[in-house]
Order: sequence, then C-alpha cells, then structure tokens
Amino acid sequence: MFVSAHGNVFMREIADHLVEALQGRGRTAELVTDELPDPDADPLEQLVVAPHEFFPLFPATVPDQLRAAAGSICINTEQVGTPFFATSMQYVGQGRAALDISTHSLGAIRAHGIPAFHLPLGYVRSMDHWRGPLAAADQERTIDIGFLAGRTERREAFIGGAAGQLWEWRTDLRFFSWHKPALAAHSTFTAGVAKYRGLANTRILLNVHRSDDPYFEWARIVEAMANGCAVATETSVGIEPLVPGEHMVVAHLEDLAEQAVALAFDEPRRAAMAEAAHALLTTELDQGLLVDRGLAAVGEVLARPAEARRRPAPWRRISRAARPPRVKPVTTEQQRFEQLGRDLKQAYLAQQQTGREIERALAIARHGDPDHVTFHDTPAYATVAPDVTVVIPLFNQGHFLADAVRSIVASSGEGGPITEVLVVDDHSTDGSLSVARDIVDAMPWFPARIVARSANGGLPVARNTGFRLARAGHVFALDADNLVYPNALRALHQRLLDAADDVVAVYGLLERFDERGSLGLTSHLPWDVELLTHGAFIDAMAMFRVDRWADLGGYAEWTNGIGGWEDYDLWLSAAERGWRAELVAQIVGRYREQPGSMRKISDIDMATNFVLLRERHPRLPWPS
Repeated sequence: MFVSAHGNVFMREIADHLVEALQGRGRTAELVTDELPDPDADPLEQLVVAPHEFFPLFPATVPDQLRAAAGSICINTEQVGTPFFATSMQYVGQGRAALDISTHSLGAIRAHGIPAFHLPLGYVRSMDHWRGPLAAADQERTIDIGFLAGRTERREAFIGGAAGQLWEWRTDLRFFSWHKPALAAHSTFTAGVAKYRGLANTRILLNVHRSDDPYFEWARIVEAMANGCAVATETSVGIEPLVPGEHMVVAHLEDLAEQAVALAFDEPRRAAMAEAAHALLTTELDQGLLVDRGLAAVGEVLARPAEARRRPAPWRRISRAARPPRVKPVTTEQQRFEQLGRDLKQAYLAQQQTGREIERALAIARHGDPDHVTFHDTPAYATVAPDVTVVIPLFNQGHFLADAVRSIVASSGEGGPITEVLVVDDHSTDGSLSVARDIVDAMPWFPARIVARSANGGLPVARNTGFRLARAGHVFALDADNLVYPNALRALHQRLLDAADDVVAVYGLLERFDERGSLGLTSHLPWDVELLTHGAFIDAMAMFRVDRWADLGGYAEWTNGIGGWEDYDLWLSAAERGWRAELVAQIVGRYREQPGSMRKISDIDMATNFVLLRERHPRLPWPS
C-alpha cells in the first residue's frame, strides 16, 4: 500500500486502515512511503492511495512516476471537478484499472475508458474508541456538537449563520487551513487517536460539503459512526447503504443546524441512531469485506486478454516543467488609482495626527499632562476583586456601547468569572462619553469604570490605557461595536487558567456580521506561525495574561500609517518570542464589519504595511 510521507495525514490514515483490513482478511500487507511501485510487478499487489499526492511529492522523474503508475492500481480519493482530481487522473489513466472511494467520481474516470470500481471506506477496529453501546454504556460525552473540516467560505458561512443556535451548546468546532498539507504532527489538525477519542466524546458531528457539489465525506462519516457519534449532514449523493433518519440526520443546508439542535435535545433518538449506524458499520461496511470485493472486481479486469480491454482515452498530462509565473501587467490607470489611494490614506492619517497633536497641547495647557484621565465609577466598582477585566475603547461609537456592555454583563452571570468593565473614552466628539456614563449609572450593582482621556490618542493608546488600569490578571479586549455570547468569558477564562506558560492569550470563533446579517467567521483557525505571516487571521477580541501583554510592550502606539494593524503586530511579537495564542473551538462573540473602520483605511496600502511589519519582526518565517 503506497502513500506519500509528505501528504495529508488523512490519506495516510486511509492507507493504514486498508492495510489493517487486508491483514484482518489473512493477507500480507504493508505500508510503503519511501519507494515507487515496481513497473514489472503484479498491479494487484501494488495499490497507491491518493495518487495526486503520492507521485507529485515523490522525488523521481515524471517518466519514472508514470511507469510506476502503470504498474499499480491507483485509489482515487479526490472529487471530480477539482485540480486535485485532474492531477490524480494523470496517473490513474496510466493503469489498467482503478479504484475510487466514492461513487461520485466513477463516471468521470470511466468516461476515459478506464475500468473503475467503487472501494467504499469502512470500519476497522483501530478507529473505534467507543467499542459499541454495551462497552461504553456509562461513558458520558462532554461535547454536544462537533465540526471537523477544512476551511472554505461555504463552511464558514454555515457556522457563522448558525452561531445563534450553536453558542449555548458544548461545541468543538475545528477548521484547518488548506495552505499546506495537514500533517499529523501539526497543531492545526487533529488526527489519529486524538481524533478518534474526540469523536468518542462527541454526541453529534456536523457534516457540510466544501462546495455546492453534494459529495459525501465518507472518511469523516465512517470515523464518527465508528465512535458512536451521530451524524447530521447536509443532503448528499452516494450515501447507500446508510438510510436517512435511521443511521443519520440528512437535511438541506438551511435546515441543518436546526435539525442538529433538535437531535441534541433528544438523547434517546440520538443514541438509537448512533447504535444503528455502528451496527451497520461493523457488518455491511466492514473494511475487510469491502476491499476484498474491490480487488476481486479489478482482478477480473486484469484477467481479460489484452485485446479485450478497452484502450483508455488519453488524459492531458500536466507538465511540471519550470515556468515563469504569469503576471498580469499593471496598467497606467491601475497605477494612478493605487497611488491615489495611498495619497488619500496619507492625507487622512496626517490630518488625524495633526488633530491629536492639537488635543495633546490643549491637555497639557489644562492639566499639565497630555495623557490626563478622569474616572467615573459605579458603586460596585470598589467592592470586588475581579478575575477578568474587560477593556472597551470608545471613540464616537456610543450608539453601539450599550449592546457591548450588556453582552459582557450576560457573560458574567452564574458560573462566569468575576468581571469588571473599563470603558476608555478616547476623547469622543459626539456625546459618546455622556452615553457611557448613562449606561454605567443604570447598573450600580455591576463593577464598571469609565476612563475619560483628555486628548485623543488612537485605538492602541486607548487599549493600552485600559490594560494598564486593569485590576485583574486576565484582560479581555472588546471593541465598542462588537459583542460576546453568554458563554464567552467563562470558556476563555477557564482555558487561560489551564493554559501552558507560553500561552499569551486565548481566543474563540467570532461570527462576522453587518446590518444585512451573518457574513461568516473570523478567529476560527488555530495558532500557526507560518499562516500568521501571510496575514492576520486572529482578531483583537481575545483574553490576555496581562503580565505577558506587558512583556510584549502592549499595542504599538505608532504614527507611521499602519494604524488598525496593532493587534496583528502584537500577535507577531508573540510569535517572534516563541509564544502563542490558543484557540477555544467554540463560538464566543460577534465581530461587526463597518466600511469606515480604521482597519479598512489601513488596508488601502497593504504592501507598505507588510514591509513595515517584516522590518519590525525579521526573525519570523516570512514568505518570499
């Protein structure tokens, strides 16, 4: 069984399961990663899992790879219509027959004259950490709803849109990035025993296709069902012999979250469905039986005389000869437009800086200190020793503030940490300070303080002011136009208490939204330094260890045009020190997107921003 040592770990897992199944049927089988198949050997003795990875990633010439493919049976694992499928066909087409883990792609392979047969993915004992309902009768599952898939806009939109239904359940929502193969040893992907144990601890697994193609994700489904985890999937093709309503929940995407939640409320139904699916898996979908049938079908083709075999239609080879990248020429009009954007950005920032300098001069004249502040406290503020301080910078966004504060109060309820709120008004000009005072005056029982700055310093200065005045050892950063769900502070605080010493902060999934509704997700990928150097994927909304924040120097109070990226700079500073942030795989908040935000303005000239960040953090693995 040949599989790449450098490809995605789930391809290696498929190969491992097939080897285990063959050995269970009394065959001699082994996994091979460090050599090509022998072109002169019996193809039935050489199976290649995921040829789109194995051959291109193997250090050999293309002719040698093609000869090896001709002497083996390729097992396609990719969906038709994707670049991966096209690469796979380059090698599948060399052989006399092929296998495919899904019925969805068989027609496309057969259309090119290649005898192709279905090799369903099924049950092997090593993936089962549940051992059936009798063996695990007393096992309590601590995760209600799980999700485990590669990130796509479609999946992100689904989870973001379902945030209002999912936040109150115990969830484990895991995305991984496609920017490189998902390796077993990498922090962004759960594999092997850890994955099986996680599924055995999960009541329901959500399954959403990566595109509108209704391809059924068999590998994920089989592993879930093997561990007694019920599956709620969107409508799919090729699900037989699974029966909707008996072995799993099947619903249209717009109804899937509601159906999953209904199943979570009905534990007897969920348990019966999980037991029925497990029973089917260990009988009809036993991997040993399935692989025997697939190999028997291929054997019949190989036994035919050569003249009786249909000649495959040629598949266009994908040349991997070195080519210069195709760069679309930049027109003079584009150059003028981009320069205009940079000029407008610089003019805006210069005007903003001039205004701040005037305000600082006035603060010095009035108070003798450009950073002079005044305080307005609730009666409860002096009576508590908080576990968490929530810092909310405020500048001309008083109309959003009440919702933000109310969400914090709701998240500080029974079971949550003792929380105080610090609203840092950055010298608002629209009456937001009065709005803030009215809000805290209306809740004298809650520990809250308004910190009013006498001069505008910008978002990083306002955040730093709040962090320095925080009385708790853990500080949560929240912008005035964002909100948290009631589970947020409890989940983040507990994770931070349990975190290792190198963890600077913890963060959770955020639902992106605007006045139209949900837009998807942000802060939903695990910490990954390589991915971080390609762009910001973690928002400022996170809970910090305040001593670690101080060690990093806080948020950079720059005046060089990179305003709005200070939170990204802080994450880069942590990465450069070998520290990290940790993801809590639950939906914890809502991130409001606004067209006129400081981040949007700074994004006008992203190239310059990245030049400055690379200069500040030269030890990071920046892309070329």
